[in-house]
Amino acid sequence: MNFFLFETGLHKIDLFETRLLDMPVRKITAGYCNVTSRLPSRKLGRMVDAESTLERDFFLLLEYEDNVAWYEEQPLSIDFDHNKRSKTYTPDALVLRRSQEGEFYTLYEIKPRSELFKNWKKLKPKLKAAIKKCASEGWKFKIVTEVEIRSQYLKNIEFIELFKQTSSPCEDALRITLADTLEELGTATPEELISATFHNFSNRAEALPVMWRMIGDGSIKTDLTKQLNMKSPIWNGDS
Repeated sequence: MNFFLFETGLHKIDLFETRLLDMPVRKITAGYCNVTSRLPSRKLGRMVDAESTLERDFFLLLEYEDNVAWYEEQPLSIDFDHNKRSKTYTPDALVLRRSQEGEFYTLYEIKPRSELFKNWKKLKPKLKAAIKKCASEGWKFKIVTEVEIRSQYLKNIEFIELFKQTSSPCEDALRITLADTLEELGTATPEELISATFHNFSNRAEALPVMWRMIGDGSIKTDLTKQLNMKSPIWNGDS
């Protein structure tokens, strides 16, 4: 068994059953060793609470993953017994993914790798309880750390997010022009697309953030697992 990955099988369950838990079961508050933050979720249409920067980064990845249909932070409490005492464990996230093969849920524990090793004996009973819960529901259970979360993919997303808070007065027109040019080019690079679309420096400067936003919303496609720059291969999102 992989130390950082526990899987308990794959079965379809009713989404309504999970949507009853449409808000976190445990209120997230700042503590001495953790940093709380809030993330606006386009998928959920609300703010998502994170009790660490690592959780925030994980939720940001979910926002860009096409197969993720829904997720919930602090989704449920799991009661279990340990050393003849009743305990309660609250996992960090529950995620619903949909694909051509169907839909499935994954329950997540999100921890820095150093904390996992340091507190493994204390965490182990909680994780065993989560595995048992997932087995009964037909879910998967996974532990993810900064190794899985803080990847090149996340760096690219954080770069794209820098352009999400602004828009051009000519946003729609620029989007149409860029998409039409990319359709003609087929596969290009950001540098080639901007150069082929505009000859004026000021127009290129205005169009560049629009192009990054189009990559962010999928209108323009690229491989976000590789470093994103002006030489990255890009293609039309509709193709």
